[in-house]
Amino acid sequence: MASEVSGLEPLEECYRKRGSDEMHIGLFTDCYTPQVNGVVRSVKLLEEELRRLGHRVTVITIKIPDDHRLEEIDGHILRIPSVPFRKWSEFRLGIPMYNETYRKIKKLKLDVIHTHTEFTVGLIGKHMSTLMDIPIVHTYHTMYEDYSHYVFDHKYGKRVVKKLITTGSKIYVKRYDSIIAPTSKTRQALRSYGVRNVINIIPTGIDLIKFKHHKSPLENLNLRRSYGLSQDDYLLLSLGRLSKEKSVDRLIDQLPKVLRFVPKAKLLIVGDGPYKSTLMKQVKEMGLEEAVVFTGQVPFEEVGGFYCAADLFVNASPSETQGLTIVEAIASKLPVVVYDDLNVEGLVMRGATGRLFKTEEGLGNQIIGAYNNDEETRRMADKAYVIVQGLSKESYALNVQHVYEDMVKTMLMVL
Repeated sequence: MASEVSGLEPLEECYRKRGSDEMHIGLFTDCYTPQVNGVVRSVKLLEEELRRLGHRVTVITIKIPDDHRLEEIDGHILRIPSVPFRKWSEFRLGIPMYNETYRKIKKLKLDVIHTHTEFTVGLIGKHMSTLMDIPIVHTYHTMYEDYSHYVFDHKYGKRVVKKLITTGSKIYVKRYDSIIAPTSKTRQALRSYGVRNVINIIPTGIDLIKFKHHKSPLENLNLRRSYGLSQDDYLLLSLGRLSKEKSVDRLIDQLPKVLRFVPKAKLLIVGDGPYKSTLMKQVKEMGLEEAVVFTGQVPFEEVGGFYCAADLFVNASPSETQGLTIVEAIASKLPVVVYDDLNVEGLVMRGATGRLFKTEEGLGNQIIGAYNNDEETRRMADKAYVIVQGLSKESYALNVQHVYEDMVKTMLMVL
């Protein structure tokens, strides 16, 4: 079994490890480009960095019908037939019934399997690990308890689904050699489910360089103007997938209170998702059309510009496993107001590196407090920026590589 680890190895070790034995790693995921979400970003980043460390990487993921662009760019990607998920149409599930799929995976001669989903593509990964007798690790990206409304909206139904999730999680990971959790929050939840596997806490890293280069004041002003915003507006930024569990509605609920104390406050909501129409309706019913702007989905390459142009980043979600947008905001030196949860433990500390809240009223108060104490708020952002430098993509990949190496060594010892 791999030894339990937590934290990150110093960056200077990263390139010294390039001499490690080359491995062929299979990343199994139901979410991948052209989809846009946190899991996709995590898998893509890991894929790229593992290659930089000298490994071969093949991504096993879902096929999107009629998207011929993918056939031209895939190469190192094996896509399998898929169907849409019933209540989450942009999410697709792989169909694991084709013998050709298993033959193709077997021909890859993988050394390690790393699954990033608990759904069908993950089950294929588990089956191939057993069939090929190779080590397997799983990253637990999502707290599914917070997504039960996609299956049942009824209160009783949600309780049943949550019970199935906790029991199912324990059963699903039972035969894994190792588990990766992005935060102590995730590990704590898995332990409460009864999971007894080794759990390695390895936060997903980000490309710090992409968020380090701040745009000029003119570029920031031009971005604001393109959405009808002025330089004098106090710009609140909400960025991410628009789904119920992200709790953007709570932020909108607090906006009238914020506007009483901060008349020039504007809320820029960047992203798209199944809850967007509901949020737009909420804004209209509350008469907040002049204070709220929806951008829709923007390319990831342009995300950094929004952090630079904003005055305050707000994340109201209590369901984050890590919250990569929080990390990105901090890496951009943007002050943050976020929900007080274990996912930001050691990164956002109350009154030191950011502002935390537990209640909706507290959310509004913290936004107003950030505005009224701008100098103190900026100092917090500077301190948080120093801490976030440890969450680089290089450190992330290196620590995942160590998990792979431990599993392979353990298997060789058994043999």
